[in-house]
Amino acid sequence: MTFLLGAGTIRVDVTVSRALACSVAVKANRPQGLTRMFVGRRPEEAPPLAGQVFSLCGFAQSVAARLAVLNAADMAMKVDERIGSGAGLLAERIFETLRALILHWPCPLPASLGATAGRHLREALAASQEIIAAAKAGQIDRAHLAAAAARLSAAASELGIPSQGDTPLPESACAAMLQDIGDDRVFNGRRPDPLTINDDSEVIARLCAEPGYASLPHLQGRVAETGAYARLAADDVDASHLVQRLLARINDVRLCLKQLTALAATGKHDGASLACGGPTPGAGGYGAVECARGRLYHQAEIGGDGRLSSYRILAPTEWNFHPAGPFVETLLSSPVGTDEAAVRSVSRLAVLFDPCVAFEVNVREAAHA
Repeated sequence: MTFLLGAGTIRVDVTVSRALACSVAVKANRPQGLTRMFVGRRPEEAPPLAGQVFSLCGFAQSVAARLAVLNAADMAMKVDERIGSGAGLLAERIFETLRALILHWPCPLPASLGATAGRHLREALAASQEIIAAAKAGQIDRAHLAAAAARLSAAASELGIPSQGDTPLPESACAAMLQDIGDDRVFNGRRPDPLTINDDSEVIARLCAEPGYASLPHLQGRVAETGAYARLAADDVDASHLVQRLLARINDVRLCLKQLTALAATGKHDGASLACGGPTPGAGGYGAVECARGRLYHQAEIGGDGRLSSYRILAPTEWNFHPAGPFVETLLSSPVGTDEAAVRSVSRLAVLFDPCVAFEVNVREAAHA
């Protein structure tokens, strides 16, 4: 969810003592006040504006905005729009996950894979954009959707996404990533504390009531994790933690492809697992969408003049890269060391958490008295 108006960055400073990470500071430099752009506008302007302001996951942003304003007006999304939204959300989630892995992996892919991976990623983009364009136009034709979904599946397969299980296909970009991290056991395995639909009521109540909550979200006694690993963490205790996270992302793409293919064949999908929403006190409503990086929230309020009087957005990155959140918890006390391998390991972990902005990793030795 990179902002078009200057994306900002995340800086990760790791302090190491006796080879263990004893301190982790996550500092975000992001544009402030973006939600003010929505206030004073007509409710129907919010979805296209959300899709334009954010360059990553723009369709997910627009669907979350659409659900928020519909619920604020006590209206429901029509069946055809729900089907189109589901198709677009799945297509975008597939591409965004692949894009982040291929373009942001900190170690270069083998030369034999680099050029072909770029070509297959462009094919995935074209297929995803075709589906999203049809969804935006309200012109989802199941035959055309099936053809585009097949193109997207073929491109994903070339990048290593299997049709069954989570093991990447051999001699693929994903297989090269798996090989790259197979022996990296710097980080101890940790079970995620997932952010789910059951948390929505508390999240939205706090988002509306607590200033600054969108920057430092929390639940009662916990900072939850969101994204593929939170949704699909496996029980393979023998695999390294980085491997578990990569396999969760591969499995997430595979399952989304399966859902997209089924949607094209039957016209049915589990809409609540992708997007939902509801009313909030007063003339307010919210929308929540499970996108590539996790659970995204939009909340809107409509004033007496029929225009938006308040608007709030809570992005997945704010949970995962919270100063006391899962990324920091995973790093703390890990034997990262202080050499180039340390920066590489921390960077791999950051990519697998997938922040919505660029990040910088710094590792330094603690100064001992």
